[in-house]
Amino acid sequence: MSLLTVLVGIPASGKSQLAQQLIEGGEQILIDADEENGERSGARSNVKAGGESAISSTLERLEQALKSGRSIVLQAKHRSPKYRRPYLELAKKHGYRTEAIYLNVPLEQAIGAEQTRRERGESARPDQELRRCERLLQIPTLAESFDRVEVRTPERVNGAAAAFFREQEDRLLGQPVQLIRELEADGRLEGWLPELHRAIPIDQHNPHHRFTIYEHILKATETVAGTSLKMVWTMLLHDIGKAYPGIKQFTGKVQTPFGRYKARDEVIIENGADIREGRDPGDFYLVDGEQILSSHIRTDLDGHFYDHENLGAQLSFRILTRFGYPHDFALEVATLIQFHMLMPRDIEHVELSQIRKFYRRTGRYAAELMMVRLADSRGK
Repeated sequence: MSLLTVLVGIPASGKSQLAQQLIEGGEQILIDADEENGERSGARSNVKAGGESAISSTLERLEQALKSGRSIVLQAKHRSPKYRRPYLELAKKHGYRTEAIYLNVPLEQAIGAEQTRRERGESARPDQELRRCERLLQIPTLAESFDRVEVRTPERVNGAAAAFFREQEDRLLGQPVQLIRELEADGRLEGWLPELHRAIPIDQHNPHHRFTIYEHILKATETVAGTSLKMVWTMLLHDIGKAYPGIKQFTGKVQTPFGRYKARDEVIIENGADIREGRDPGDFYLVDGEQILSSHIRTDLDGHFYDHENLGAQLSFRILTRFGYPHDFALEVATLIQFHMLMPRDIEHVELSQIRKFYRRTGRYAAELMMVRLADSRGK
């Protein structure tokens, strides 16, 4: 049976090089929608990223290629299931097997690759665009009906950490919070798991959370102690995306025009944390480095962590690879983290259509996600 290979990853993650390797010396067809839409070189497409016209054009090319019966490598904007689904459905219609190869690379590596392009005098994407792409990317999962999902990462195994968690597996399963606090106390948490360590001082500044990110994570993890290693790691890592640099935002909406800002413009208030913690009187809001009288902006000054589940899923796979866990296990944990915000909040009163939508999106992970939601709620 012929195979459709869908490449997934942020720009400059190595998708182009991998595509060439996959088709080299074979009869596979390469469909490179990024190149067609001017995305590869850093140029902006005239079509909105992932817009209907771009998808339609790629689908037409894919339809023709599928009729040949040859295996196909597809490189396009695949940042979420919404954009991947049409390609999968078309491939299944033609009797193809499907696989995703996800290149999970750190943002710094992608930024470095684009900097090298600049130094060679080539067009390159700005760092801000790469950060945005990383934030919006949802990892591919088996819930999307892929026959196979492969994740490739440059993350190396930390031998000492891997040996420790292997030897301490029973304690990790039964007393995970005590174990993590010991690692925090002796400095190994910062060295082995900096993604969790940097959550320690971060206040969520949100009425739905009483605790810092770190304390919330530990309280949620305590709820699943003794269940399964997969559930313990899921809860230990489920909110690490909230501690990712730049993810926390205080948002507002302009209510009276001021300077270049129009009424109803949405803005990010850069001094929100300082105001909430008493270091700034709050007479002015700092927006794009500019001081604006607070009376011009309507805001609740609550902290928001939009897309933290996307970053958490990406980070968790690399972390578990670092600790020597098999990629299949790491993908299972990352999938639960990717989906952990999808369950409707008021499960007893929500419309049945919303529950069915949740089941369609999460597939066999739905039952485990109920436990994740319970633990998440208990930790607030």
